[in-house]
Amino acid sequence: MMKRYKYLIWSIVLLELLLCFSLELKAGQAGFEYYSHPELEKKVLKIAKRHGNGEVIVVSKKDHLLYFCRNGFIVRGDRFGGFVHSFPVPISLGVNNRWTPEGKFKIYVKNPQSRFTLFLGFKDAYGIHGAATQLASKLNRLEALDPNLEFVTRKDNTLGCVAVENRTIKYLYAKVNVETPLFIMP
Repeated sequence: MMKRYKYLIWSIVLLELLLCFSLELKAGQAGFEYYSHPELEKKVLKIAKRHGNGEVIVVSKKDHLLYFCRNGFIVRGDRFGGFVHSFPVPISLGVNNRWTPEGKFKIYVKNPQSRFTLFLGFKDAYGIHGAATQLASKLNRLEALDPNLEFVTRKDNTLGCVAVENRTIKYLYAKVNVETPLFIMP
C-alpha cells in the first residue's frame, strides 16, 4: 500500500513538472523570440525603413506571420488592452481556392460592425480580422485566462482574408489608420 502511495505522489509531482514546463514553453511561444526568423525580419525591416516615420503591416504567407512596424522598427513589448503585444504574430489564411492575395495594399476601411471581431479592409472584401463576432465574448473570457490562447490562428480557415487572434485585431484596429500600407509576401 505504501509503495502505491509513493508511486502516486511521484506521478503527481512529475505531472506538475511537465505542466509547468509546457506552460513555460507556451509563454515563450507568445514572445517574438519563438517566431524569430532572421532573414525574414531583415526583409520586414527593409520595408519598414522605407516608411520611416509611419506604420506598415507586413504579412508573410509562407511563414504564417504578421508584422506590425512603427517608425522603421518592428513593434515589440507594447502594452494595450491588458496584453503585451510583440510582433510577429501567427495568422490564418485562405483555403479551398480562396487564396489570400499577395502584393502591396493599403488599409482602406476600418469596420467595427462586420461579421468578424473588427475588420481592417485592404482589397475588395478581403481584410485583416479576428474571430466571428458571435464568438467574441467567449474568446475574450478565454484570452483573459490564457493570454497566449490560439483559437483563430490554429489552422487556415478564411476565404482569403488574414485572420489574427482577437487581442491582436483589437490592438491593430486601435493603432492602424486608414491608408496604412500593407505588404503581403508569398
